Amino acid sequence: MKIWAKVMKGDKILRNAIYEDGAGLNPASYKRALQDVCYTLDVSTPVTLPSHYKHFERFNRVKYLPRDFVEDVDFTAYILERVVEKKKPENYLV
Repeated sequence: MKIWAKVMKGDKILRNAIYEDGAGLNPASYKRALQDVCYTLDVSTPVTLPSHYKHFERFNRVKYLPRDFVEDVDFTAYILERVVEKKKPENYLV
């Protein structure tokens, strides 16, 4: 699983990071990835509901707003996007 995390203020990216883990997508790996990437970006971990995980699983993207955090935050959105790499055909020449 590969996740691109972005801390946004309006349309501007303040901070971002790529998180990679060999685990597949399941609720436990999602929670672990969220905690790790929050630590990397120095952002408090948001309150995560089952609907957040389902949205990420279905659309490969989830958006946390300031109201999803217990602490006050200085950004307008915290976005996680799953990076899905397309496989090249076997007969693909470089």
